[in-house]
Amino acid sequence: MPEAADTAFIAFGLGTQTLLAAFFAARRWRPRLADRYGWLAYAVAGLGLPLGIWFLAGGQPWRLYTGPLLLGCWAALGSYLDLWRRMEWRSPPRMGLLIPYVALYFWAQMFLWWPLWDLQRGAWAAFLVLFVVNTALNLKGHFGRPAGRSVSRRG
Repeated sequence: MPEAADTAFIAFGLGTQTLLAAFFAARRWRPRLADRYGWLAYAVAGLGLPLGIWFLAGGQPWRLYTGPLLLGCWAALGSYLDLWRRMEWRSPPRMGLLIPYVALYFWAQMFLWWPLWDLQRGAWAAFLVLFVVNTALNLKGHFGRPAGRSVSRRG
């Protein structure tokens, strides 16, 4: 029987992937819905900070606390840029912001996915499918966007 930390890790990883898939799909097909509720993606991802601290304080191995902490840091950076400051930093790209944003996001995803191999192979496969869907929708949203539709909520 998995321990509570393993179950929380699996639930957090799959939950954030599901929410991100819903957000990227809404951004593509229901932009007003995404603009209204998009902040939830950062809010839920931000729960990685207390979850990662709980894992760390509880003596869990680094493979459990690294992903949630990285995702929480990504959420903090993203919410600062997109929600609080409302900066336009993606287009044109401001590399000093884009590189840390993308690096935090990517490595958080990897550190949420890789440990699932040892914890639960079904969850590992589900995460992979959701990550591929998220990535495809996200890239399509950035590079297949109709003219005049911005990613940031500025203005």
